[in-house]
Amino acid sequence: MDNQQILSILQDFEKQLNPTKINKSHIPVQVLGYGEISTVIAFDHPMLKNMAFKRMPIFSSCQQTNDYAKLYFYYNEKLTSIGLTIPPSDAYCVEGHNGIYVAYLSQQSLNPLSIGNKILHTHEDKQILILLAKIINHMKKVWHHNDQNPDFLVGLDAQISNWAIKNFDLEQKITENTELWFIDTSTPMMRISGKEQINPLLFLKSAPPGLRWILKQFFLQDVLDRYYDFRQVAIDLVANLYKEQRPDLISKALQIVNQEAKDYLDTPITEKEVSSYYNEDKFIWAFYLSARRLDRFFKTKIFGKRYEFILPGKIKR
Repeated sequence: MDNQQILSILQDFEKQLNPTKINKSHIPVQVLGYGEISTVIAFDHPMLKNMAFKRMPIFSSCQQTNDYAKLYFYYNEKLTSIGLTIPPSDAYCVEGHNGIYVAYLSQQSLNPLSIGNKILHTHEDKQILILLAKIINHMKKVWHHNDQNPDFLVGLDAQISNWAIKNFDLEQKITENTELWFIDTSTPMMRISGKEQINPLLFLKSAPPGLRWILKQFFLQDVLDRYYDFRQVAIDLVANLYKEQRPDLISKALQIVNQEAKDYLDTPITEKEVSSYYNEDKFIWAFYLSARRLDRFFKTKIFGKRYEFILPGKIKR
């Protein structure tokens, strides 16, 4: 199938989509995951088999969408040159409602059981710890690049759900030779000569209007800086074990992280750091999601307007 056919299907889907009732879409879809500004979906359509799409309704023109897509491709290329492996991917600009434009990022569909957060519940602890060690070693490739190229920094969100086992076989053990995909490149974090290449204000599009100024003034820069800081990214990786209901692994995970990353850490990461980070992060994102749900209620139920984002139900953390 060529890109124009895919674009036509996506445009047809977006034209009839009600984001608050995605299960009633005329082209059936399955929601695979949720982000702060995006939703990952798979279409039950014969021409879109073996593809997953990330929907991002945050752009004000097709030119802005295409500029973002160029950064997205550049980020993929940069990570590949550093030594990470990215699934085949593409990007499409779709006209949305009320003057907005939507980016649909496509990626080769993967076995859901191959993704890191699923591995936590299907594999032995020893294999999970090997996976964590491999993720840290991929992180080290990125920060080695940054050390060598201070005028071209690359950021990374290394949480475990952003990695997948390549050539996955449930019966096959994870070993030092297992290869990984890095599957979340939708936030192209690159700083060239100190300047963020993506417009940071795009991240605020999903926030309720009343919160945007507060987030911009007090949180946005800190959140962005986090992904250029090896220690913070490693803490986030381990803290994800709370979210994924595997806190029993944290002590062993820290042993692996502190050993594998000792050249990138001034001091070992402690369980207290991880716990404190997770509790703060959990509060912020729970509050943020509650505010978005309230914003959706007022827009759709009180003012009868369209709400563009697809929100998750209750999240277990």
